[in-house]
Amino acid sequence: MMLKKLGNQYDTIRMRLANDFRLSIIMMFCIPAATAIGGFGVYRFLQGDWVMTLVDALLVAVLISISGFVWITGNTVVAGILLVICTGIGVLTVLYLVGLVGLFWAYVDIIATFFLSPPAFAIPKALLMVVASVALGAANGLDPLALISFATTVFVVSIFAFSFARRSRAQARLLEEQAIRDPLTGAGNRRALEEELCIAIARVQRGEAGAGLLMLDLDHFKEINDRYGHANGDEVLKQFAELVRTHSRHEDRLFRFGGEEFVLLLNSVRAESMILAARHIQQTIRDRLSIHAHSVTCSIGAALAAPHDDWESWLHRADNAVYEAKTNGRDTIIVADHLPAERC
Repeated sequence: MMLKKLGNQYDTIRMRLANDFRLSIIMMFCIPAATAIGGFGVYRFLQGDWVMTLVDALLVAVLISISGFVWITGNTVVAGILLVICTGIGVLTVLYLVGLVGLFWAYVDIIATFFLSPPAFAIPKALLMVVASVALGAANGLDPLALISFATTVFVVSIFAFSFARRSRAQARLLEEQAIRDPLTGAGNRRALEEELCIAIARVQRGEAGAGLLMLDLDHFKEINDRYGHANGDEVLKQFAELVRTHSRHEDRLFRFGGEEFVLLLNSVRAESMILAARHIQQTIRDRLSIHAHSVTCSIGAALAAPHDDWESWLHRADNAVYEAKTNGRDTIIVADHLPAERC
């Protein structure tokens, strides 16, 4: 039992790190850095260097605190900025107290700055670090040629770090988008649907706002594929998704549930406005969606969220309603309340 629990916790941690690029970068920086600096702190303690022991201990405490903060809150932007500010102060402190050793840590700080903080913050911070490091190095009597070499190499490292950090962020955004989007229609996928439904249900249970679901199912879609081919069927799906998006409110969210089934999440609605939205979508599809001059229609199951619902029961009621709409002639709206279903 204990091994199973540990395994589940490990899987949760692994999945969270895999799904959050910035969180994984911060944790991958904090943990090794705290370990390395902690090792130096032990060595300096044994050597009787109390000042540097205190500095190392403070740096380790800061790294652990920031990693705990970002893990609990998920606020990677604030954590990243705090982290690079603290590491920059740490590097300058070591440079002031020890001298040349501090310059070695400056490279780590520069790379971390570009990966952990936004470019608008990272660029001036990196420039400030170079100027401050050279000034402190000169004040400590370091060789001017060594300081010029340091500034030059840091400049080259900064260019590479900036380029790779920018590319990594772009790729991370693309991967995150692909993880929650249906590639054909651009609608959210089932993973995104579950997350949004949980948020909507929580709001309903807190009494903040009502929420409704429209389960949308294209009528006779298999016949469209069989008669006109899958390429034309895919085009119908894309046009359908675009029509629903453009004729919904900005705050509403469209998801592809599977095949020709879609879910439209209506935020901040009551039963009357949910039904009006369903009728508007139904009429829009009738009027504007066709293939080879043949009109395409859709069946709609609607369900208003109830305080006792969880996201699965809410979705299940909408799914049952659209099933009833399909079995009652199609191109029909069925509204499921908390007791029987009502036909519109």
